[in-house]
Amino acid sequence: MKLSKSAFSRAEDFIQSNARKLDIQLFEHHFKEGAKDEVLQELKKYQNPDGGFGQGIEPDFRLTESSAMATSVGLQYCVEVEADSNDELIPSVMDYLATTFDVKNAYWPKTPVEVNDAPHAPWWHVGEIIPPTEASWANPNAELLGYLQIFQNHVPDEILRIVHNRALDNLNNLDTIESLYCFMNWERAYQSVPEPLKSLISEKVGRTLQTFEPNPETLGEIRVFWIAPTPESFLLSFPDQMHSLFDYEINRQGEDGGWWPTWNWGQYEDVWPIAEREWAGKITVGNLIAMDKFNLLEAT
Repeated sequence: MKLSKSAFSRAEDFIQSNARKLDIQLFEHHFKEGAKDEVLQELKKYQNPDGGFGQGIEPDFRLTESSAMATSVGLQYCVEVEADSNDELIPSVMDYLATTFDVKNAYWPKTPVEVNDAPHAPWWHVGEIIPPTEASWANPNAELLGYLQIFQNHVPDEILRIVHNRALDNLNNLDTIESLYCFMNWERAYQSVPEPLKSLISEKVGRTLQTFEPNPETLGEIRVFWIAPTPESFLLSFPDQMHSLFDYEINRQGEDGGWWPTWNWGQYEDVWPIAEREWAGKITVGNLIAMDKFNLLEAT
């Protein structure tokens, strides 16, 4: 199944009417030959003076201060548009990651406790800052390691070495990757990391996939393009299931042309509609880009 030309047109109208300017520019870059600098200029609006990203770039928490999790989201945009290592925002964001890394415990706290003071989804509420378990370490640490590798000329060698070794230890301490979110983190890191970590990721992912059945029920709120963003993704070892998942995604496009989140906060009822609409714009753009990469668009 492919997304029809009329369905794509409805999605484009939805994006132009509802998405954040950042996501509109990403759409324009991918489909309309828009300049990557236009995306990066919008992205800079979410970057703080300390170099990290915040300002609600992750729609589910509205924290203005920088956090490792929000910074991982910002760097996803950088990678999507193939930002150059010399682009203006890159050195400062790498400096932020180097200076906020907990060297003793070898991890980045996902968010500071100040996230509690801003509107946020309940799953982002922080009780205390403690090192993650082995099963949860990869989110977002593995993904951030991938970005350190991509932009390593701005990263202290010692920090890169510590994070790399911690990633090796993490995988060696696990039989399988238990969380789909951690699966996404390793997926995002895989292409960038060196051996022997690269082979170890492949080994652990392969073992995980032996016990995993990709379908709408097992994915839950996770969209297929989050865990299979390109035709080189690990989940392509399940080609039939992947096509079924994309068929499912195509079929749940809303009448308004957008794809909406399937979750809600259950709190901050005055702010959630704003976050929900931002998510819808972001998800819709992400869906279209992934469908294009998988050749699932009839016309663009």
